[in-house]
Amino acid sequence: MARSREYATTITASPYQLLKMSEAQRVALESGNFRGGSANTAAIVAGLSGITATVLGLIFVASTPVGVAMGIASLASSLFAAGTGSTVENVISNGIAGIDKINNQIALYGERYDLYQIKFPFLEYTLQDGTVIRFISGNGVVQKAHSGNGWEVF
Repeated sequence: MARSREYATTITASPYQLLKMSEAQRVALESGNFRGGSANTAAIVAGLSGITATVLGLIFVASTPVGVAMGIASLASSLFAAGTGSTVENVISNGIAGIDKINNQIALYGERYDLYQIKFPFLEYTLQDGTVIRFISGNGVVQKAHSGNGWEVF
């Protein structure tokens, strides 16, 4: 059985990285099959292969497509056995909506800022083998933005 915990933490990411984070979490949702218990690891690896290790590490902790896929496969199997897969799918969907809200917000600033510090809520699972996998679970809050003049507090 997987142990879970919820927490909020601040990440620093560029607008491009934030778009890729949304894409990565969407791949996890669509190919994770948390309700059915058997993730499509090949689809996860293929979907994440164009996303950098930095972005994967920001969102999932694991920083390779194979590492993320194996973590999701183990988690899906564990959650299916416990009957909680659909709950996790809802949490992941909420996280995608939260990332997309931030992306819409920062799009309004155009190219004024190159980096953002955002506090996101996370749901993290530690599997029996010690593997840690996490997902953004809701709305984030932009705390600071960086431009050529330094950091600006929001």
